[in-house]
Amino acid sequence: MAKVSGTDIYVKVNTGTEGSPVWTKVGGQKDASLSRGAGTVDETDKDSGGWEEKAQGNKNWSVSFDMFLIEDDAGFLEIEGSYDSGNQKQFQLITPTKTYAGKAVVTGLEISGPEGDKSVASFTLEGTGSLTKS
Repeated sequence: MAKVSGTDIYVKVNTGTEGSPVWTKVGGQKDASLSRGAGTVDETDKDSGGWEEKAQGNKNWSVSFDMFLIEDDAGFLEIEGSYDSGNQKQFQLITPTKTYAGKAVVTGLEISGPEGDKSVASFTLEGTGSLTKS
């Protein structure tokens, strides 16, 4: 299988409704990261020989990405609106062969404008509920 180019991984946001999604690619993306994690459950008992024993606990996921700031981009506006309202939003992270999808809340939104460079918006989306993979 071929190595995946970073330009082939991007974020989409639902600009429609939950029942009738309209998947809009966020414009000007520079990068995108999907992080999946899990908590642990302590299963240590008197027979553990002095060693902790663990089982996988609740899972979690988040997406972070940067984009060149395009203030009239439909994806940017949708995510900024979700941040302002505090409402959950449906998101997808797309790779060449998979789509990861779920609801998330926007927990980070940073806009930076460095001297001599283009302005960038950075987002952190924290999943709420399951992440599906198709």
